[in-house]
Amino acid sequence: MKKLATFVFAMLLGASLSFAQATGGSTDKTTPPAKTTSGKKATKTKKGHKGGKKGKKSTGGTTIPAPK
Repeated sequence: MKKLATFVFAMLLGASLSFAQATGGSTDKTTPPAKTTSGKKATKTKKGHKGGKKGKKSTGGTTIPAPK
């Protein structure tokens, strides 16, 4: 009987977590729409990070010559 209760509890917990993940986890449906002031478009002030890690440039002087 205890194993059955543990199994049922685990299934209910899994189902509730799955349902919360599928619905986005939020039940707040009363978010107001964004307001616009005087008809002007908003401008971005921050720019995102562009580019990746830069590697060191080799000089080419450290290569071993091919055997003859």
